[in-house]
Amino acid sequence: MRRAVLLLPALLLAAFAPAVPAAGPEPGLAVLEAFLDRVRTLTADFRQETVDADGQVVETTRGELALQRPGRFRWDYREPFERLVLADGERLWLYEADLEQVTVRALGAGLGETPAALLTGERSALERFELVTSWRGEDLAWVRLAPRSADADFESVAIGFAGTTPVRFELADRLGQQTRIVFSDVKLNPALPDSRFRFEPPPGVDVIREGVP
Repeated sequence: MRRAVLLLPALLLAAFAPAVPAAGPEPGLAVLEAFLDRVRTLTADFRQETVDADGQVVETTRGELALQRPGRFRWDYREPFERLVLADGERLWLYEADLEQVTVRALGAGLGETPAALLTGERSALERFELVTSWRGEDLAWVRLAPRSADADFESVAIGFAGTTPVRFELADRLGQQTRIVFSDVKLNPALPDSRFRFEPPPGVDVIREGVP
């Protein structure tokens, strides 16, 4: 399921029942725009589910997230395996502890048309997406977006906000698989040290460099 891990810095949030779109202004889109205008840093715990095309949960993981706009994020997967997906503003790192392997590539090449580009970029990143729908449901304001690029690896992303806080995320790929994430203990605009977004490969691991020195 490593493809789901890579899409996830690319990612977001989970476990959804259908909801009826609300009348009037697009509620979720307005909240997302306000989030992009006002939030520079975020930390949270997360629970992530990968659901196959038959609706079966094939993997559940847990961990911690930190992001700093523009261009920095850190997804620490703690259970049931250790993974790290980290963007330092220039490069994207994937550390797989069980394989003793690190893959590193240029950040732009690693993100492309992804939810990570949306959440960690400037507000102009919205130009890469088109609005599918926006609604209120389950006491959340939702927005669903689709990438404008036909080459994107995913079909749509839905974000659910409680007030101004993103708490749920749903990523649908083009093969019918979904990645669902629930955020908890979310903190908006905490002070984060630069060291939070640095990564040094542990001694002895294989480092695979894809187009970077």
